[in-house]
Amino acid sequence: MMKTQKLSLNLLALCLTYLLSGSLASVSLCAEAAEEARSRIDNPLFGYTHLLQSPLTLPAGRLALGTSVALGVTDFLQVSTDILRDAYSVFNAQAKLMLVNSESFALGAFVGFESYNYNSFDANNPDLRVNSWLPGIIAAIEVIPDVALFLGGNLNYTSTQLITSGISTSGYVQGASAESDISWAYNPHRNRIGNVLSAGVSYDFTYQIYGVGVSHHFPGFHVGIHYYPNATQYRVQPIISGGAAVDL
Repeated sequence: MMKTQKLSLNLLALCLTYLLSGSLASVSLCAEAAEEARSRIDNPLFGYTHLLQSPLTLPAGRLALGTSVALGVTDFLQVSTDILRDAYSVFNAQAKLMLVNSESFALGAFVGFESYNYNSFDANNPDLRVNSWLPGIIAAIEVIPDVALFLGGNLNYTSTQLITSGISTSGYVQGASAESDISWAYNPHRNRIGNVLSAGVSYDFTYQIYGVGVSHHFPGFHVGIHYYPNATQYRVQPIISGGAAVDL
């Protein structure tokens, strides 16, 4: 557990310069994964989501830097951490496995780890440390050419007796949740995706927090917003991504 938190803190320091630029963002490295590895992807549109992560993974040896940091361990296994959530004391790490990758359907499975204290996002909350394991799946389906539907969700396993009422809640804390995104590549050209418009809805069953949002993928850049109307803290979650990628 301590090693996982230490890894998250090291990755936080690595991307501190990016965060100091004022880009308060959640991130999806999906677009980078799709563009950089499109030679091995049957449907690169499956790499362009709103807030939900993609079932695709980075190729082996590819390190992607942004408000999240991800490393392709193999062509079908990726490890990552969300730097923005680390910055808000929601320490996290994840391993994702790409199971299916075809022109009309893709499927991935993941397991995440999350550690946070209730009073880290509101001093009036109880001093309670929560360590959770979050296993889940993500599926992508080609509805019609240039339109993809994404469905995903995860469970929440923890030995801590969670407090879910009478406390301030945060849009950055994740419990058992489900999300659906839809993406439209509205001006594809040649073998590239071009611009993509995405939208999504989410619901956290643990903390009863729902969210809606919309975002846009420019070539190499993703910007948008996800809004949690009934969260107490951090209701607005901006999305700004488009960091660097290097081969190790």
